[in-house]
Amino acid sequence: MFILPGLILVSALILGNGWLAGQFGTGEEILPAWNGSRAFLFEHADPYSKTIMERTQIEVYGRAARGEEYPYALDIPFSLLILFFPLSLIPDPVWARAVWMSLSEVGLIALVLLALQLTDWKPKGWFRILLILFSLGSFYSIVALLDSSLSILLTLAVVGALALLRTQNDEAAGMLLAIASFKWEVTLLLFIFVVIGAYLSHRWHVFIGYIMVWVVLGGVSYLLYPTWGWPYLRSITANLRADDAHTLAKYLSAWNPASGSNIALLLISILLLILVLEWFAALRSNDFRRVTWAAALSLAITPLAGYSTTFANLAPLVFSFVVILPFAWERWAKRPYLVLFLLCFIFFSSPYLILRQITDELLAGALLYLLPPVLTILGLYWTRWYVVRPPRTWIESARREIRK
Repeated sequence: MFILPGLILVSALILGNGWLAGQFGTGEEILPAWNGSRAFLFEHADPYSKTIMERTQIEVYGRAARGEEYPYALDIPFSLLILFFPLSLIPDPVWARAVWMSLSEVGLIALVLLALQLTDWKPKGWFRILLILFSLGSFYSIVALLDSSLSILLTLAVVGALALLRTQNDEAAGMLLAIASFKWEVTLLLFIFVVIGAYLSHRWHVFIGYIMVWVVLGGVSYLLYPTWGWPYLRSITANLRADDAHTLAKYLSAWNPASGSNIALLLISILLLILVLEWFAALRSNDFRRVTWAAALSLAITPLAGYSTTFANLAPLVFSFVVILPFAWERWAKRPYLVLFLLCFIFFSSPYLILRQITDELLAGALLYLLPPVLTILGLYWTRWYVVRPPRTWIESARREIRK
């Protein structure tokens, strides 16, 4: 009954994204994986070779990269590159990007819905649709989709593992963690939090599922390409040397060359200390909403943690922002949906206002990089009282349900 409408909807989504992929962006994040997979499958070539790297550079830059430019070397371990083989069966990079964009759009919607589910909040249907539209139309979401970023689906894997832990599906959670553990720009702190939580609660099946995936994929990768380790390390090194997109130290040093790096190191140390304290406080509580709040804080602090990131990597912060809303809703007794709408409008429209009003490139770049994590962290702490002090009586709980 629903198969035909579903197929029509999926086809329309991919066709629409195919047009967008052909008109805008380069899909630069998925291209190394797509080129490397196709080179291995159809040319029997080393996916980490300089030839394949230059092929990606030509597609991104229209020429080989210069010394200071990002080289786009394939930095995915071969044992997980296997997961991209189905995508590499699509011969046209535009349509490969269209499929990845479609998956990422579904991933963004899933992040919004998981944030609502993990905070036990069921807002009115119109507001849920509005949240999804805001999330898809966010500046950072659009950048991530046009760049065919890995960030959305990697974050979804770790957040999905958190949701599975809540429902006692430990082995499946471990499998998702294994799939997500190859790029850390977005998920490192959240990944560590989930792993610590599994360890402290003696959820050993999480680690069994994790090891199972790596053993199976590692065995297959050994049979297909046993010597991939060294070329993979070379590729990581090449990317790291040229990776200086956005860091806290970069902007603080631009404003204060003498002590900017030291100030950045101090701020990062304070943020990480606060985060660790919040982790253990959340893991000692019996309220999973507090665990979700700590997970959202982990994602929000990650862009400020010291290593280089991109605007596309800020797209998953939609999860952290949505986690704020249920607690803000509890805080605001009068016209809560109006307040939530204004919060959403400010958060999602701010980047467009910056792009429109600020002409200084350095200032605009700094604000676009700093605003989402800083606003999200402030929002999470604005609602922290309602996280650590959930409704204690049945009357308070009933009032919360009635107001929905």
